[in-house]
Amino acid sequence: MEKLDTMMLADDLALSQDKILNGEQDFGAEAVYKVIDNLGVLNNPIKDYFDMTEEQYYEAKSDHKLTLIKMDSKLTDLHDRILTNHVDGFVDKDEINLTYNHENPYEDDLYDPTTDYREIVYSLKVIGAVQAIAAKDLQEVLSKDAVLSIGLAAYALAHNA
Repeated sequence: MEKLDTMMLADDLALSQDKILNGEQDFGAEAVYKVIDNLGVLNNPIKDYFDMTEEQYYEAKSDHKLTLIKMDSKLTDLHDRILTNHVDGFVDKDEINLTYNHENPYEDDLYDPTTDYREIVYSLKVIGAVQAIAAKDLQEVLSKDAVLSIGLAAYALAHNA
């Protein structure tokens, strides 16, 4: 996969946002899963995580950015998301810094697909920008929990929208 595929997917999703959220166009979760798997950040393909409990993920994979409080629940029931929202640093000095914040697409226990959609598009834009110039460094600095969050958002959109 070319390094620009992540940014191209983010751009395509941004252009299709209204149609997808209005149900006029299908959401392509598989394309998101493919980009996630090609990042090489997670130990397993993203779909392997959907059947894990929070406890299984916490013990084996998590970098502890997600708020995991219902340890016997499946990850797909998790309401917390980690949005990759900013990058700075110096690529030529191997100093790449990513910043994150928490998002909750289930305010008042009502699912808001717009929040998950924004999670995917915005995170992929930031990640894609770094990937285009420093793919190897990206694998070292990108949070596993943030990558998982993109997958969980795509899963929720595919199953709730």
